[in-house]
Amino acid sequence: MESNNLFHDRYFLERLLGRGNFSEVWLAKDTKTDIQVALKIYAPATGLDDHGMNVLSREFAIVVSANQKNLLKPLYYDSFDRKPYLVLPYCKNGTIQRLIGKFSEDDAWHLFHDVAAGLAYLHSMNPTLIHQDIKPDNIMIGDNGSYMITDFGVSAHAKSTLRKSLSTQLASAGTTAYMAPERFSKENTPIKANDIWSLGAMVYEMLIGDVPFSSGTQIEGGILQKNGAEIPDLPESYSLELNKLIQMCLNENPWDRPTAEQIVEYAQIALDGGNPFPGPEPWYVKYKMPLIICSCAVILILTIVVARLIPGQHVIIEPVKKELTGIAKAADMMKALDTAKEGFDYLQELANSHNSEALYLLSRLYFGKSNNEYDPDSTRNMRQILLDGHVISSDFNKAHDLLLKTIEINPQNYHALYELGRDCLAGNNREHEKELETNDFKVAYDYFSKALKYAEEQNDADYVEKIKGQIEMIKTVL
Repeated sequence: MESNNLFHDRYFLERLLGRGNFSEVWLAKDTKTDIQVALKIYAPATGLDDHGMNVLSREFAIVVSANQKNLLKPLYYDSFDRKPYLVLPYCKNGTIQRLIGKFSEDDAWHLFHDVAAGLAYLHSMNPTLIHQDIKPDNIMIGDNGSYMITDFGVSAHAKSTLRKSLSTQLASAGTTAYMAPERFSKENTPIKANDIWSLGAMVYEMLIGDVPFSSGTQIEGGILQKNGAEIPDLPESYSLELNKLIQMCLNENPWDRPTAEQIVEYAQIALDGGNPFPGPEPWYVKYKMPLIICSCAVILILTIVVARLIPGQHVIIEPVKKELTGIAKAADMMKALDTAKEGFDYLQELANSHNSEALYLLSRLYFGKSNNEYDPDSTRNMRQILLDGHVISSDFNKAHDLLLKTIEINPQNYHALYELGRDCLAGNNREHEKELETNDFKVAYDYFSKALKYAEEQNDADYVEKIKGQIEMIKTVL
């Protein structure tokens, strides 16, 4: 392809805008309308065989139907001389590539909002569209300053067909620096969470000027995280909320990442001046620790007495959990190992009395490798103290068995059902280093479905949202 030539008797090629593995993008003038457009021409040098033409024709029929303001929607699809091409609106502002390292915090929130809105639309389509290549070079800047996703809708199957049709060795789907850790696994079927990780990596790069996972001159993306690299924090000049959202998107476990819809909500709250992640510690936790320890201990001892008189009851455990929370926080802030051990002994006594909530909390303590936001407050702080003091050690199998005992006593304990579902998705990989099988997803789906039912009955909005997120993820695989 050369400039100053007429393509398909209609489009005058003015200059080359970019070149990829499979295509070239040209600034062209439509001689019928006298309007400048961007022309994306696939296989410009050789053209495609019949199979390649048929595959792309089917794919682009879906792409042209996409209609959302944060997607750079193609205007038209056609082919010439066995070269499929898309006619796209020309964005004179180009991509965000030239702005890497120059974004402000406000820019980052807008980028999160707009790209996530586009992804939410793609992820909701039937069939679901996974972009697989979110990166600065694929985000255009509209005339009104909004951000638009381009180069969407070409599936891994279509790209594989292009490779075979072109008879050449080309890069795999996606760009390594923005590829999530699970993309480097043996089974790397595209899922929605892949795009979320890429979005987090891209926003980080737009702020800092470099991708979050690189090794010297090597840019390796999620493979470094898969091999143990920690997620880097933003500098302190950025808000804790922005840092938290990036950390959530870059979570190594795809099932723990937020959905595109959730990111839109978080970003909108931040853009409106609110806090998307509210919940600072109460003032009395900071200034009244000795009083809290004494009060919690007294109430907890009384609760244990009642528990011994009424074995097997679950209704008395909620106040126990609250008081354990108080002791755990106090012990955490005062680094009091003895106080944490007291709480642990109390919890074991309650579990021996067949209290389902006590069994559940014990399971979280033994699940020592986990330290995420889904764990109860009463275990999250106490766990680390007990681990550091060598009172307990991480025991995934014991934690799992305690969860099973929990639902045996109380089948409606949706906290335990939720964690059992998460175990199905993460347990095999963690303990045996083998890939998840279809049956693992089906068992997890069953646990999450039961958890959702009981969480809705209890009007626990936060858990309902988490569970629905997990179910949505699984539906992309099954």
